[in-house]
Amino acid sequence: YMHLDNSACNLASINLMKFIDEEGNFLIEQFKYAVRIMTIAQDIVVDNSSYPTAKITQNARDYRELGLGYANLGALLMSLGLAYDSDEGRAWAGAITALMCGHAYEVSGQIAQEQGPYAGFALNREPQIRVLRKHRAQVDKINHRLVPQPLLTAAARAWDESIKLGEQVGVRNS
Repeated sequence: YMHLDNSACNLASINLMKFIDEEGNFLIEQFKYAVRIMTIAQDIVVDNSSYPTAKITQNARDYRELGLGYANLGALLMSLGLAYDSDEGRAWAGAITALMCGHAYEVSGQIAQEQGPYAGFALNREPQIRVLRKHRAQVDKINHRLVPQPLLTAAARAWDESIKLGEQVGVRNS
């Protein structure tokens, strides 16, 4: 993973166990809402943070890198009766990750509609859109027989929308 020198990336995690109900259903809309709130909050933090050097400050604000992840994947899989190191476990991890990242980029595109893309977007437009397309292509490789169809559909739709917005207005966060 290539990371900008002299930059900073805000990090946050979402607890996956908050998005599984008693019947083992993944709460897609609630998860998307959490992703939305965390993406917006992290973007706000970029401008309100202090950084150790002027160069880090400039790059952090020009590229607006965010790191959104999750915690308790193992607990979620165990609650579903799935082995962590199994095809089913990997499919669930792939689908949840695809939904999280795709929806975060979708929200980033929505922010870009209002506030403009990150300062370095014009220079990096084609590589950035290519990265979005590569992520979208991986969604189709997730075994659809091993995860709930609504989860996989939501992930694919999020990536489709993030690409559309990225092409039209850019993304706020690199």
